[in-house]
Amino acid sequence: MQKIIICPNEYKMNILSSPHFEREFHNIKFMTMSDDDRALLYLMNKYNYNLDVCSVYISNMYFIDLSKDYKNSKLAFLKELKKELIDNNLLIINNIFREYIKDKVIEVKGYYDLDLYLEKALNYTVSTPIVDFNSDIYEFNTIEEEVNFVCIKIRELLDSGIDINKIFLCNVSDEYNYILSKLFNYYNIPINIDFKDSIFGMSVVQDYLKTGVLDLDDPYKNIINKKIINILSDLSLLDDNDPNYRKILINKFKNTYLSNSKLDNAINIKSLNECEFMDDQYVFVLGFNLDSLPQTYKDISYISDNDKKEVDLYDTVYLNKRSKDVLKYLLSRIKNLTISYKLSSPFQKYYPSNLISDLGLNVIKNNITSYNYSNKYNMLKLGEGLDKYYLYGEVNNDLEKLYNSYNIKYNTYSNKYTGIDNNLYLENIPYPLKLSYTSINSYNECRFKYYINYVLKLGDYTDTFASFIGSMYHYILTLYKKSNFDLDLEFSKYLEKRDLSLKEKLLLVKVRRDLEELIDVLRKQQLITGYDSELYEKEIKIPIDKKVSVEFVGYIDKIMYYKNIDDTYFSIIDYKTGSIDTNISLMRYGLHMQLPVYLYLISYSKVFESPIFTGIYYQNILFNYPTWSKSLDKDLKSRYLLKGYSSDNVDIISRFDSTYEDSSYIKSMKYNPEKGFGTYTKLISDDLYIDLVKYTKDIISKNTDDIINSDFSINPKIYDSKNISCKFCKFRDLCFVSSDDFEYLDKVFDLSFLGGEE
Repeated sequence: MQKIIICPNEYKMNILSSPHFEREFHNIKFMTMSDDDRALLYLMNKYNYNLDVCSVYISNMYFIDLSKDYKNSKLAFLKELKKELIDNNLLIINNIFREYIKDKVIEVKGYYDLDLYLEKALNYTVSTPIVDFNSDIYEFNTIEEEVNFVCIKIRELLDSGIDINKIFLCNVSDEYNYILSKLFNYYNIPINIDFKDSIFGMSVVQDYLKTGVLDLDDPYKNIINKKIINILSDLSLLDDNDPNYRKILINKFKNTYLSNSKLDNAINIKSLNECEFMDDQYVFVLGFNLDSLPQTYKDISYISDNDKKEVDLYDTVYLNKRSKDVLKYLLSRIKNLTISYKLSSPFQKYYPSNLISDLGLNVIKNNITSYNYSNKYNMLKLGEGLDKYYLYGEVNNDLEKLYNSYNIKYNTYSNKYTGIDNNLYLENIPYPLKLSYTSINSYNECRFKYYINYVLKLGDYTDTFASFIGSMYHYILTLYKKSNFDLDLEFSKYLEKRDLSLKEKLLLVKVRRDLEELIDVLRKQQLITGYDSELYEKEIKIPIDKKVSVEFVGYIDKIMYYKNIDDTYFSIIDYKTGSIDTNISLMRYGLHMQLPVYLYLISYSKVFESPIFTGIYYQNILFNYPTWSKSLDKDLKSRYLLKGYSSDNVDIISRFDSTYEDSSYIKSMKYNPEKGFGTYTKLISDDLYIDLVKYTKDIISKNTDDIINSDFSINPKIYDSKNISCKFCKFRDLCFVSSDDFEYLDKVFDLSFLGGEE
């Protein structure tokens, strides 16, 4: 007769790996219990229920019998809702299941919490033998003391020759994960911890939610992409244009987790319910606390104890009694068992499990502490003991025993960056390693700043009103030349992205007026130039040949160009919403290289086949001039002029700017046929252009090598008696910078370091 085994996956894998599998289990099928979350979209749309409420309703429909008349209004409501879903083919009822299992042997393993309706459906009653259970229980004041005790006991087992793969932890809740990871590392004990990291926060998922497109070409995104595709496949029958579809999708992302890599020889964490332990295995049950073990049921379910009289559900009194009996049975089967509990963690207090007093179990409080297995942890405990001694005059056992054994630098502090394991760093950074002008500038301001922002990623983006308006300007300036462009329409559409305060709405009156003026100026400037083609928000990627995959990425706001047979003459314009400094002399130190970086991007990319330099400029697009400024009239007149560097070739610049002799397009651009260019005109010759690009390439290459080699020392820069690295640094409270950390830069007066002169 065929047997059906209903069990968790852990039991299934143990049976399949059994040496007696072929002989004893040759005619079996496996079934694993799972939940059904269908019909959510229907309920959300028709009744305007939120997602959580719909999930509760559907999960409670399993217990509803459509052939019964319910007196209870809640149950009657669920019956009507279930009938409606079935009538709309949104719930599929397997009416032949009972017939299918009628001539089968049903065996349930690892499920000790079946409710009455499932027991009836399977014609199987979960029962556990009534057993006597007795064991010593170890009590600890803190969660750290509890885990430290477990570490010591495991080290003793390992030293006695016990195979590490035969040692397990049970009842490990999330609050244990950090302390387990820390202390097991101190004791050099490998452990597999299932950190539940939701994929929802991953950049791949966030990018998909924004664009609806998956990057399937990047091999480093394959793992997350597969999970996304599986979720999309599960939801393929739903209308993805439905406004509630996104809510269901996000909920799926939030409840889908990364798969942790597993060590082959390590301590593993198991569930008491889902695993059957052998006599040669050793089990540590942690957190034997009230409401944790045994599991406690409370009458707070949607279908309460009062309602359960009409449905096949056990009440909480029965469930709590069974939970206690099951726990005693499961523990009694483990030959080598160690049980412990804590009284506190950094966040809350705990109480011992009521099973301890019910069974009169022996509690051991004077726990043996060994100092033989971890020098690192011993020194940490010595430091804590010294803290208590100097702060409170308290002398504890740790202090007395450890003080004469270890010499630690107590009450001293060094902010020096001591480095990270380079191999571990290279294994964990995303590839290709993406660098940009901003990240390189940050690295050269202070290497530690780069480390905090781009490696640890502790920086966060603050969406201010100013940044919102700046982004809106950039967006609209990519559209204004289109024939069907409507400023009012695009302006209003963009504002829908943000909830605006009254103050912000008032400021928008001026913003709208200034934007209209800017567009008018740009259209007039277009009449001056002979460069009739433009690229907006152009992304350029340059691969850098290193021992790991590296890509330098840049975004150029606007490229104006003119094609003449094989050659392409180009000018770059970068929009600025703040003050402008065109001085590039600090590029000697890898700083303020934005304009040279743009030249590097054009020179080493395929944007143009044969690029010829015309100019590289900043252009202000947002202003906040004080009305009392003495130079207000002059500022208003010149505020939209291009500021930067131009080719010293008159034939080239004259086509770009027809007013070049006394320019109304480029700031300080003047030319006299007899005297040449004006004194204040900023020019770049062909030779200087080559030097700039080469120097920029060399700086980027050197910085890339240093970043790959994980050189992240604290080294902020002092230039011309000014701290140019720390003033606006968001991380200055993290590094505790001292005077000997600063690097003092020689003042640069020209560009002779390039081989030419400014």
